[in-house]
Amino acid sequence: METSEKTAWMSILVNLLLVGIKSSISLVSGSLAVKADALHSFTDVLSSIIILIGIKISKRSSRAFPYGLYKVENLVALGTSVLIIFAGYEIVQEVFSGRDRPLPSHIPLALAGIAATIVIAWLFSRYELRQGLRTGSPSLVADSRHIFTDVLSSVVILAALAGSATGLNLDRYAAVVVVLFIVRSAVTIFLDSVRVLLDASLDFASLSKIRELVLADPRVLAINELWARNAGRYKFVELDLTLGVGDLERGHHVANELENRIKLEISQVDRVLIHYQPQRKKQLTYAVPVAGDQQTISAHFGETPFFRLFRVNRSGGGVVEELVLANPHLREEKAKGIKVANWLVENNIDALITGQDQSGKGPGFVLGNAGVEILLTRETACEKALAAVLSEQAKQQDVREQEENHAA
Repeated sequence: METSEKTAWMSILVNLLLVGIKSSISLVSGSLAVKADALHSFTDVLSSIIILIGIKISKRSSRAFPYGLYKVENLVALGTSVLIIFAGYEIVQEVFSGRDRPLPSHIPLALAGIAATIVIAWLFSRYELRQGLRTGSPSLVADSRHIFTDVLSSVVILAALAGSATGLNLDRYAAVVVVLFIVRSAVTIFLDSVRVLLDASLDFASLSKIRELVLADPRVLAINELWARNAGRYKFVELDLTLGVGDLERGHHVANELENRIKLEISQVDRVLIHYQPQRKKQLTYAVPVAGDQQTISAHFGETPFFRLFRVNRSGGGVVEELVLANPHLREEKAKGIKVANWLVENNIDALITGQDQSGKGPGFVLGNAGVEILLTRETACEKALAAVLSEQAKQQDVREQEENHAA
């Protein structure tokens, strides 16, 4: 059995124990408040049984329910809230029946018994709440809140019994206070369950975490839409992204990485669906590592002193902007190549023109994952290398246009 099932079984046993203690005290003392609280604990037993059934059913899936039966747990939690309200109704009905009731008897024994139930219920409700939050089970969280109402109501009953020992008949008033605790718990569970069943969005903190994880990837240019919801203890995430990659194959690779990252960093994520589209840039940025004269292509990557960046119109027309950037990691002692590669990615380059093959090296992996094309050249002069690259890509563009016209 998994943790949630074991906890549900423990909840049934604990609630049966509480029912036994409170029923015995009610029979011995004749207290209306204790009798009502015993009924309250009996509804806890019923709700715990339903929760166990819900946990088992929620694991199953079928062709009719391709997204699973996770929301069964939320339906169970909703049913639990109805049971709590029913318990409150029974107590109110007893309180306002109009019959005169004598003071409870055997007060010392009743006080000891109620004190024992307070300790048992409080310890188990804290344990069940921790397990519910750890496993993400809404039904366990709902049941822990339900049991915690036993603690609060039993404290009130303990005070009423102490008052009875001095001759004050506070039994009915204590029962009314118990009802208020019950109603508050029921409303909280009911509203939480309805939110999930109506596919309300995840909480703000979870959405912010997802957004932060996605935007941390330099290949993600924009989050167009972000949707996320709960289903039982699990989360479903859907994203519409614009990626700074040149083709769909690289976009698929980025989407898989983001999906794994979200599932790793955020607990109980069952499914991540990512829609993506490569950005069709009007301009491309080429980076060239150059020596100190800013003309000769450097034979090194991480140790090159400068990079010249050329922004070129994709449709032709030559260079529209040129920048010379000093290598900020030139003096680094370790991993300077990888740091330089990340820095270039942050500067949104589309291609690196270099005479040094980076395949199989750290910088090559960084640039490749970011969708940066590495163009090898035998030229040593920066301008000649750029001109050769642009000439070759112009020829490729002409071929593509001819193929498209022929197909049309």
